Amino acid sequence: MTTAEVHTLTGAYVLDAVTDLERADFARHLAECPTCAGEVAEFRETAAKLGAAMTADPGNRLRSRVLTEIATTRQTPPTVRSETRTPRSWRTRTAGIVAGVAAAAAVLVGGISIGSLQSEPAPAAQVAVSDAPDANVLRADGTAGGSAVVTISRQRGEALIATQNLPPLDAGHAYQVWVIGSRGAQSAGLLHAGSGILTVPLPADANRIGITTEPATGSPQPTAPAVVRVPLA
Repeated sequence: MTTAEVHTLTGAYVLDAVTDLERADFARHLAECPTCAGEVAEFRETAAKLGAAMTADPGNRLRSRVLTEIATTRQTPPTVRSETRTPRSWRTRTAGIVAGVAAAAAVLVGGISIGSLQSEPAPAAQVAVSDAPDANVLRADGTAGGSAVVTISRQRGEALIATQNLPPLDAGHAYQVWVIGSRGAQSAGLLHAGSGILTVPLPADANRIGITTEPATGSPQPTAPAVVRVPLA
């Protein structure tokens, strides 16, 4: 690493975004460079202030929408490159890291909702359930893989069900969602893939939601054990 490159590591060093070798090189450099030492002290002070600012509770509605988006959004794998690092590339990487921290702070402190970060708005029914004053978010893992995130609003009488990575089924079968209470199991709809979203009515007596594997056309009552069970608080 050249002398010019090491001067650009202050931000990355404070955010622990350097390799072990880079950290050791920069630590030796700090002992000899008062300019970098001053920048590191300033960055640490800023990071501490951001950390203190982010201790505020973002609220249940934001948490609900984040969990719903996580359950249905495919994560893009990182791009791996092999390149020679230059002073400019170090500045670019540090700026990106700092921007990421600032964005996280904005979401948590400013209350930016996931809907405002999407390229396409969520359907109104999904937003209404997630934004309900009594929205409650519940999560359960599947018995054979995958998971479900259920957001319920007793005031609205609705539930938002988001599944992710349930085992794939053949063309003759689908996942059927059931709302279960004192009157038994009532069908809430079909999911023909392992990941999807349904907004369904939530009867007052409902105390759990189940998902079973059924024929592709659906069943009047469950015919198989539940692959996901979500008790409703």
